[in-house]
Amino acid sequence: MDDMLAYLISVVAIPAVLAGALAAPFTVGPWRRHPRAVEAGLASAVLLAFLVSFLNELDWRAVVRQVCTIEGDSAPIERWHRLGLVAALLIPTACLFTLWTKRFRQARRTLSAGAVAVLAACLAGWFVRFPGTSFGVQVGQGALVLACFGAWSLAAGALFWTAWVVLGVFAVLAGLGGFASLAVMCGAMSAAAFLIGALRAVGIRLLGAVARESVGGDAVESADRHVAASAITLVLAVMTALIARCAMAYDTLGVSPSLWTAAALIPLATSLFRDRSRAAARPAAKTFWTWLGVALAGVLLLSMVLAVQAWRGSGNGTEADDATSGMYGS
Repeated sequence: MDDMLAYLISVVAIPAVLAGALAAPFTVGPWRRHPRAVEAGLASAVLLAFLVSFLNELDWRAVVRQVCTIEGDSAPIERWHRLGLVAALLIPTACLFTLWTKRFRQARRTLSAGAVAVLAACLAGWFVRFPGTSFGVQVGQGALVLACFGAWSLAAGALFWTAWVVLGVFAVLAGLGGFASLAVMCGAMSAAAFLIGALRAVGIRLLGAVARESVGGDAVESADRHVAASAITLVLAVMTALIARCAMAYDTLGVSPSLWTAAALIPLATSLFRDRSRAAARPAAKTFWTWLGVALAGVLLLSMVLAVQAWRGSGNGTEADDATSGMYGS
């Protein structure tokens, strides 16, 4: 029990806390009044959780051997380890994109974000390959990145609360699919998203108090608009799409690819109570109604999965567990 607790602290709690620490200056600290810094900082924070969890679960060589040969390293190159490399590359990409669009108006930023999303989809479809892929599968992988970008764009009112739910669902599905290592990495990202969302809520209240005294609330609207802007949306879209595809490729216990696709597109459920969200007067109420559809969709999806698992029974579980024991790490 002590070993399991130490393991969970290493691969879930510590990465989430580090992500929260990185997010703090951009949510409740001095940089919370600078929307561009907030965008880059929070995008980097949520990626940091996955990357630190990945490194604690495996090691730094798992990332480095994806791009070059390490002298004396005889370990095989696992294709799913490409997720760690993607997370590492997305951190500077998010920062560079934010700097590049710093002087753009909102309409041009949106157009630029769409163009970068198309580029990211092409790169993901071309370079990120999991076992059993074909040309059609790779095209579908790129299409899923674009679909996820569109879905996450709808979640602007509750971006990190949505990420908390979606990545939590991912963690459960990965665990049910026998992919323990991916489950804890998704769990770390989910916990980090919760911490960032909570810090963000506190920061909005602090910024709102200043705004009401100075600029009539414009600072709150500006910061809230940019915190859900394209860099954060882009990194969440790429990571959720590729995590879903990776889990589909490595699943050995019968979790349907359609369930993973549905889980990746859960942010679409933010539209369920869109009218109520728009009608709400307080920011907290707007966030709640935006998030509620996501929460209901997540509960419904997990209920369906657990019902199917229960219906199938545990007759073949032991054989599957023995066949995949240690296949994906701890």
